[in-house]
Amino acid sequence: MAHNHAGCQSPRDYFTEQLLTILVCGGLAFVAVQLYRYDMLRHILAPQFHLPVLIGGIAVFGLVVLRAVAVWREAGALVPVSDDPTCQQNHVHTASCNHLPGLPGGEPDPNLVDDHGHSHDMSWMFARMLILVFPIALFSLGIPNSGLSSEAQRKALGQDVSLDPVMLKEMAKAKTTKVEEESSASDGAVTRTLRTESGLMIREMIAKDGTETYSVIAQGGEEMRFNTLTEAAFDADKRKSYAGQTAIMEGRFNPIAGGSGKEFTLFRQKMTCCGSDAVPLKVRIVSPQAADRKYFDWVRVKGVVQFRQVPGQDRYIPVLMLGDVTDIQLIPNDQVKNEYEF
Repeated sequence: MAHNHAGCQSPRDYFTEQLLTILVCGGLAFVAVQLYRYDMLRHILAPQFHLPVLIGGIAVFGLVVLRAVAVWREAGALVPVSDDPTCQQNHVHTASCNHLPGLPGGEPDPNLVDDHGHSHDMSWMFARMLILVFPIALFSLGIPNSGLSSEAQRKALGQDVSLDPVMLKEMAKAKTTKVEEESSASDGAVTRTLRTESGLMIREMIAKDGTETYSVIAQGGEEMRFNTLTEAAFDADKRKSYAGQTAIMEGRFNPIAGGSGKEFTLFRQKMTCCGSDAVPLKVRIVSPQAADRKYFDWVRVKGVVQFRQVPGQDRYIPVLMLGDVTDIQLIPNDQVKNEYEF
C-alpha cells in the first residue's frame, strides 16, 4: 500500500545513512591498517592473524571507495522536488518518481511502488553507528596497548613485577631522579649514573645515533637475611632505608610458572625450633635476561633491593633487581652452608 507524506519525502535520511556508513566503515579500515602498521595487534591477537587483519582492512577500504562513488553518482542523478512535475502533495510513489532513490518497484503493478514498511525514525541508525564507531574510539585512546598483554595481566594479579625497559626508562626520566655521574666518550656517546627516588641506581647509555639503553647498577653489596627484607616489607621506614641497597643472598631457585624466565623466586626455610615448623621465606628476583637454572638449584644472587606493592592490596614484597644474569651464581649442593635461616 502506498503511503502519504506532508509533501514529498526528502532523501535526506537515505543519504545521511549512506554517508555515515561510508565514514564509519572507512574509519574501521583505517584503524585495521594502523593496528598492523604500529604492531598494536600483538597485544590482542596471535601473530598468524595480523596479516589477515591488514588484508581485511584494505578490502573494506576498497569497498568504501566503490560505495562512495556509487552514492555520489546517485546523488547527481537526483531530481529536485521543485523540478519534478510528477511530485504533488500526497502523491503515490511510482517508478517514474526520481526524487526518492532506493524505493523498490511494486508488484504486481509495475507502476506502483510498495510502501515496504520503511520508517523515518533515525534513532536506530545512529545507535548502529555508535556501536560501529566504538573500535575507532578505542584506537583514538591508544587501545590496544601493553596493558592488555599477558604480561600486564600477570602484573595485575600480582604474579609479575618485572622491570621492563619501558618502565626502567620512565623511572630514569622521572623528575625526582638525580644524575650521580656523567661521562662522554670520544665517539659522542654519553653514559650517566642515575639514582631514583627509591634509591635504585640506573645506568643510562645514549649512543651517538641517539639510541638509549638502561640497566640496573648493583654496587659492592652486603649479605642480607631473608627475614630482614621480609620484615622490612611491612614497615614504611624500613622499606625506605633498605631500598636502593645492594644485597647478596643465597637460596633455592624457583622459576615463575608461565613466565619469560627473567623472573624467579629465591626462597629459604626459616626454622624456629625444629624442621617440622619451618616456613619458607621468599624474595622475588628480576633479571634482564632469562636465567638458565633449574628448580631447587642453590644459587647466590646479587641485586638492588626494591619493594613493590602487590596490585589491589596494601602490602609490599621484597624484590632484587639484577644488573646482569651473571649476578646469579650456581653453588653446588655440597658447598651449601645451611639450608635453614634462624
